[in-house]
Amino acid sequence: MSLKVVVVSWGQLTNVVREIQGQVGGDVQIELVEGLFDQQTTLEMARQIEASGEVDVFVSGGGNARMLRENLTTPVVAVTVSGYDMLKTILQSRTGDETVYFVHFSEIIHELNDLKEVLPFPVYQVALKTLAEGEAFFNEISRQDRPVVIVGASLAWDLAQRHGLKAVYIYSPKAVLEALERAVELARVRRQEMEKTQRIQAILDFTCDGIIACDQGGIITAFNPAAEMITGISSQGAIGRPVQEVVPSLKLEELITSEQAAFNQLEKINDKEVMVNKVPVIVRGEPRGAVATLHDIVTIQKAEYQIRLKARREGLEAKTTFADIVGESLAIKKTIAQARQYARSEATVLIMGETGTGKELFAQAIHNASRRQGQPFVAINCAAVPENLLESELFGYEEGAFTGARKKGKPGLFELAHGGTIFLDEIGDISQAIQIKLLRVLQQREIMRVGGQHTIPIDVRVIAATNRDLLAAVREGTFRADLYYRLNVLPLYLPPLRERKEDIPALLRDMLFKANRTLARYAPVIAREILTHLPAYSWPGNVRELQNIAERIMALTLTGNPDEKQIKEVIDVVIKQSAYEEPFRIRPRDLSPRKGDLKKEIINMEKEVIMEALRQSQGNKTRAAELLGVSRSTLWRKLKE
Repeated sequence: MSLKVVVVSWGQLTNVVREIQGQVGGDVQIELVEGLFDQQTTLEMARQIEASGEVDVFVSGGGNARMLRENLTTPVVAVTVSGYDMLKTILQSRTGDETVYFVHFSEIIHELNDLKEVLPFPVYQVALKTLAEGEAFFNEISRQDRPVVIVGASLAWDLAQRHGLKAVYIYSPKAVLEALERAVELARVRRQEMEKTQRIQAILDFTCDGIIACDQGGIITAFNPAAEMITGISSQGAIGRPVQEVVPSLKLEELITSEQAAFNQLEKINDKEVMVNKVPVIVRGEPRGAVATLHDIVTIQKAEYQIRLKARREGLEAKTTFADIVGESLAIKKTIAQARQYARSEATVLIMGETGTGKELFAQAIHNASRRQGQPFVAINCAAVPENLLESELFGYEEGAFTGARKKGKPGLFELAHGGTIFLDEIGDISQAIQIKLLRVLQQREIMRVGGQHTIPIDVRVIAATNRDLLAAVREGTFRADLYYRLNVLPLYLPPLRERKEDIPALLRDMLFKANRTLARYAPVIAREILTHLPAYSWPGNVRELQNIAERIMALTLTGNPDEKQIKEVIDVVIKQSAYEEPFRIRPRDLSPRKGDLKKEIINMEKEVIMEALRQSQGNKTRAAELLGVSRSTLWRKLKE
């Protein structure tokens, strides 16, 4: 937006401005308004222009400049004449023995009095106030017999011309151009200051903190909308008044003398608890006022609650997708295909599988493939939370629900999962009391906080998981049948590792690659050694147990690039530590009484035990002896018998 300079002129000044306004550089709009200072219409026009906000600076001369300065708040630049130009014009005005009058409609020009001392002829300064005074003066002087010459600005020049007197115009084009250039520079600075002030005002208006400022006299100069809301006092009733009258408890005026800042002070303003920060305003080492910021305690508490709630929500996301589930076996491919179909549904999923089969991974993958992707994924191991805490953890609680309850209460996991998915792991371990409440949630799709008086509707998909036989628990009466059927809408069985041993190489490669890329290339060797030594191992810990073995291998493998022999040696150690942690068992045999030689029966049983040990150790006699708890020589002797 271009700068705008309005020139209030008369007569000859208008002509000069029109002549030189094209020489003013920059993006400036110059508007001419003609009028005399003693005409009410001139002042009214100037006021209207100012009220429109479309003027940055006024330019005028003589009486007009004085009139505008006295009645407007917008800056006024007066056209002035330097001492040199004044002297030059006066000297050039006199061609004979004329009497020289310097006529103007402003205050006495003291510089002219100084010039009189160097002039070779007298010059009379005439300072007039009104047009009537001007008419009277020119009427009188025009009746004199001696010749006169008038030096002055537009109005004086015009009156002299009308009375038949010789006149010389005082404002040169150079002087008018300089006035316009000063006005443009002032307009530019003023525009910058206004924009700065507007930015500060916008900050004051839209900040959530109450801001009260006063000057060095303790008079309030700023009182923003937030301060109005916190104190209940209007800014109109505050600005311009002493701060000790408006907000006496604030004691802001004391900072002006003490110059000591105060932070995080709890004060009561109009019966409201407020957190206050106060600082003095120091300019060049001198106190020039003080500023206080106000924070409503209730607002702070609400913000703290929201921060805590957001912090709890952060991290409540599912990171695993179906692409992250490793395996090429038919068993795992069928399971993934079934889970993908379940992801399209909103029904409850019950994931069943042994420990370590990846139940939570499948729950996350189902969530990420569903329409709820991007919404919260909240997981809880029901068996890991004490029964007396599980209810409040799942459903939340209200303030005062029990001893030690947080003020303002706490949202439960179902509330945090709103719009997303909640994963209830080890669902088979929850008590009957929790089973009843969970059944209500599944039926009504609403929860009630502990100690609460009203229900809260929720939109949550439930995925439950267990490694127990829930149907057997239903028959035993430890798990509610109605809850079981509510949960078992979409059953998903995860195959144990012993049913998908062909996935072990790929699983190992993935595990090693994520932790140690150097070792990842040895995954086929490691897998081959494990499968060679443990073809019949049941992997009771499933993928988690394989993960443990991979971590042990990484811990025992030297840094750098181990060779295949070293890898095999490490695997041999790991297998002894891992695989044979499973208790040694013999196959059950029929011990019902029957005829025969007892000694022979015992010998046969001993042979069967030895053969079972050899089978489980893949024929390795040293390992078989370790399983049986006998020496290698004893085992050899028993085999020879």
